[in-house]
Amino acid sequence: MPVRVSPRSTNQDRLTALRDQGEDSDLLLARLALLESEGLRKDLAKMGKKPICYPEILPTQASLRWSTKNPNIPGFDRVFWRDHSTIIYPHPGTWWLSWDWKAIEGRLFTAYSGDEEDLQLYKLGPDIHTFTCAKYLFEWAPEAHPGCQIDDLHLPEDWQGPEDERRVRAKNFRYGPFQYGTGARAILGMPGIEKLGLDRETLVKRAQRFIDARPRGVAWKEQTWAACVRDKEARTFMGARRKLFGDADTMKKDGLNHKIQGSVSNLMAWCLIQIVKEIPAASLVLNKHDGAIVACLLHDEGASERSSVCDRVQDHVRQIVEREWEIGPGITMAFPATWGRRMA
Repeated sequence: MPVRVSPRSTNQDRLTALRDQGEDSDLLLARLALLESEGLRKDLAKMGKKPICYPEILPTQASLRWSTKNPNIPGFDRVFWRDHSTIIYPHPGTWWLSWDWKAIEGRLFTAYSGDEEDLQLYKLGPDIHTFTCAKYLFEWAPEAHPGCQIDDLHLPEDWQGPEDERRVRAKNFRYGPFQYGTGARAILGMPGIEKLGLDRETLVKRAQRFIDARPRGVAWKEQTWAACVRDKEARTFMGARRKLFGDADTMKKDGLNHKIQGSVSNLMAWCLIQIVKEIPAASLVLNKHDGAIVACLLHDEGASERSSVCDRVQDHVRQIVEREWEIGPGITMAFPATWGRRMA
């Protein structure tokens, strides 16, 4: 039986779509924030009735991603974890080790396709999204090359670093038209693109220049799409298969996503299994798809010795999480992560 929706009701998906289309409205943003806060309030209300919380984990998605609910802990943003450390914390006698892979989907795409500029950027720097912003999106430094210094990018004086909105747009610029899009004109549908102050013709021209500089990526994507439509299935570099359904465009989209996102899921599953094998006392707290939290036992040593033990455990886990893999033919890639600890 169909669910009746009030004609006055505007759900979160619709509001999110409007925001992503560049709709500039304080009321829209306030309404979205309210909906997100209400979802968080409901989760916290459920948690408040239990002294210990055991979320439901369902590894059932076609993409191989895990679903975590009751409560939706992956939906708690970083600010919540920082400001409410008295709500979610380790069991007594344990500590938490967390990691988040840095740009793992972009690194996987580059390792599959083998475009030289991006391979060198991941090895030599500078930051790939700042580089993309300076060389391609705004063309502040059109002759920049991997291994250059940050000063060579001629960033504007008001540059805000990793959180600069222009860098965020450059990240979308890279993933939209090139990695997941169908061509340069895909940039015109990029969320918030009109805020950059660049006309449509200029945006398409710069997106095409970015794509033209990555011929191996274009060729690999075309080959992947053709194989998905022909075989009606896609496999990750670790062998996980996904059957594909629908029309050709749907199979192309789902198949390419599986090659990338499914590989992230495979890597995470392998790492978690390996960690528990090598550190039997470790246990999973949260799988965030491109990051995780594991619980480890605390020992009765003094504070200095305890820190040393934690260092050794982290080094052990780092060797597992950041190891090198062969992804494409003859192309290896490691996946560095940011690390954190939480003591009981």
